[in-house]
Amino acid sequence: MMTELNQRLSQLQAYLAADPANPHLLLELADLHMQAGSQHEHEAALQRLFAVAPGHMGGRILQGVGLMRQGRLDEAVAVFQALRGDGGDDPALCYNLAYALMLQGRYEEAEPQAAMAAKSLALLPQAGPLHVRALHFLGRLEDAVLVAESALQRHPEHLSLYGLLATLYLDQENLAAAERVARQVLELAPADPDAATVLGMLALSKQDLTVAGPLLRQACASKPNSGRAQMGLGLVSMLEGQLDEAESKVVQALRAMPGHVGSWHVLAWCRILSNRPLEAKEALQEALRLDRNFADTHGGLAIVEIMEGRLQEAQQSVRRALGLNAGSFPAQYAQSLLLQSAGQAEQARAIHERLLNSEVLPDGTKLNEAVAKAMALSSF
Repeated sequence: MMTELNQRLSQLQAYLAADPANPHLLLELADLHMQAGSQHEHEAALQRLFAVAPGHMGGRILQGVGLMRQGRLDEAVAVFQALRGDGGDDPALCYNLAYALMLQGRYEEAEPQAAMAAKSLALLPQAGPLHVRALHFLGRLEDAVLVAESALQRHPEHLSLYGLLATLYLDQENLAAAERVARQVLELAPADPDAATVLGMLALSKQDLTVAGPLLRQACASKPNSGRAQMGLGLVSMLEGQLDEAESKVVQALRAMPGHVGSWHVLAWCRILSNRPLEAKEALQEALRLDRNFADTHGGLAIVEIMEGRLQEAQQSVRRALGLNAGSFPAQYAQSLLLQSAGQAEQARAIHERLLNSEVLPDGTKLNEAVAKAMALSSF
């Protein structure tokens, strides 16, 4: 790849020697230097371009992309927004503005820009997945599914959209569709990280570690910053009883998706199972900061309060959690612990048996398995 790039750079230099003010050649020169990681040469080529074509649209867009690559997101967004403010509606401009805003976590602002770029899906196929991801981050699952399905009807060759669609089906708890689409994707694109993650999480929910582990490791190899795949590997380690390794993977996942409530829940469970209630509470407080009305957070806090001997507060947390979601696994588990502490063993056992087909035993020996199964499907 670098050999081809260097050959093209040599050709451009020769062409520019004969035609030094050609804006098309200067734009390509700047682009190739950026791809090669030659920052100084990239900026110099842009300056030459702007000297002969002030405000060149393609050059300004490339300037913004270069700033993004350097992590200078505020400056990149400012460049793109200025061009949009001047009436620029180039699909590449809309795409790059959306991408930069997504990197900043500004999903509400990113979504309409991604939608604009996705109108030119044939010319800019990466715009489709970006728009779907923006909708997904906003929690607009139905819209994301409709956009992905519509785009695939028009462009069935865009395989990356299938992996995203499988993820959306999983989040909608349409497990049969998620599995069907993910398997179709891997037949055509064996390295697709989204499809591998979906099948890995489905296998994990069945506690089939021989299938889940390799799929999730494959997903991480293809997409190292995949928070979902890292989280899945953390759950695999939890099932294997390797709590330190599980926590390490969960922390990696949270670096990729710090605003994901379910990930903080998994981190809290790692610490609960390691008998570290204070640190578990810290993770749950982060989840509470993100969403105060999530039943599993209050249920988890109830478990921590029981571990600390604060039973009255735990009862309040359980009531709050069950009021939000009567089927919350942590809340039901905390409720059973409270009943046990009150000497109501039969009622406690009935709740235990109801949870995940009796996989939480009265003595708690399979709690890690029950947690991993519950979180594999409910935390994403």
